[in-house]
Amino acid sequence: MSERANDTVLKRKVEAGRGHTGGALTPEKAIGQALAKAAQDRMKLSMRVASIRQGRMSLAELIEALPEWPLIALLHGPGEAMGLIALAPEVLASLIEMQTTGKIGAGDIAARRPTRTDAAMSAAFLDRVFEELDLLLAADMAIVWAGGFRYASYLEDSRPLALLMEDAGYNGFRVTLEIGGDGGRQGKLLLALPSDGQGAPPKTTGSAAQGQTVVDGSAAAIAEWSARLKTAVLGARVHIEAVLDRVTLPLSALLELSPGDFVPLSPGMITRLRIEGRGRRFLAHGKLGQCQGNLAVRLLIDLEGDAVAPDANSIAGRAPDDVHGAVAVKPPQQAAVDNTVVPSHRPTVNGDKQKADAPAAVLPKGGSNAPTTA
Repeated sequence: MSERANDTVLKRKVEAGRGHTGGALTPEKAIGQALAKAAQDRMKLSMRVASIRQGRMSLAELIEALPEWPLIALLHGPGEAMGLIALAPEVLASLIEMQTTGKIGAGDIAARRPTRTDAAMSAAFLDRVFEELDLLLAADMAIVWAGGFRYASYLEDSRPLALLMEDAGYNGFRVTLEIGGDGGRQGKLLLALPSDGQGAPPKTTGSAAQGQTVVDGSAAAIAEWSARLKTAVLGARVHIEAVLDRVTLPLSALLELSPGDFVPLSPGMITRLRIEGRGRRFLAHGKLGQCQGNLAVRLLIDLEGDAVAPDANSIAGRAPDDVHGAVAVKPPQQAAVDNTVVPSHRPTVNGDKQKADAPAAVLPKGGSNAPTTA
């Protein structure tokens, strides 16, 4: 996944988390967030609501508003209530492709009648959407008619709807989705839930005298979302480099390098490595040494956690191979560092002449892979 895609996913999660706590959350916004979060969590699929329209609909209007060749999923809710969600072919194909190939295919979607297999592969996603909707609307009165629904079955066509569903009023939502990021594919769905809800009222506890209300479902959702975000952020891989020295020189001098030449390095470079992140961002100083026979870098950090310069005289007169005990700093300021020192500079050539006070990297004679940096 590219950095741009990661930024998009993280931004959507942050916006979803804010929806739990920031003001009144409308059913339209809750449906959009539930769809996006379910698609990302279940299939790593980017899904965003481009537009959504809510309106009261009769059963006849509901049947008339169905998209062409939809997957019609019947929903079972509280008190034997029945609703439906109809997925257009573009939405259904995206769900199937992500589960079978791991990516959204290119080209147009062929019109076909949805099958029982399509319904089975979409059921878990739909259930996750309504689970998220329950959490998002836990503090809203809309939970009475929008909460508690789950996938029940599917219909091959719309003809049985007039017999299966009550001829009553429905809260209908016509949704246009952007799927796959960067407007890769658009699809529509229709969600209809009975207006006369039979669900439980919002779960609230608290003291009216104090004017405080604690929403149990919302608090649980906030904790869950925060834990997931923390896991995602702390699990990200970070690239760091331990840099011995950097020197510039003309290209002609670089081309004259040969095995056996000496490459002068700056005085004290062994005890003053730079630990850098992406873009050469300075993170800390370090000291080159050994740990269990391997090259290693000891981070130099003071009690406040700031990087400090090592004492250049602490190992004066000792060759690089004599520097031992380079291990990671223990808590509370522990930081693990790759024990491979990454050459990330171009050396200055001084031929066979070398300053007496400057350490040098020796290019071994022979060997096709002799280093030209230190």
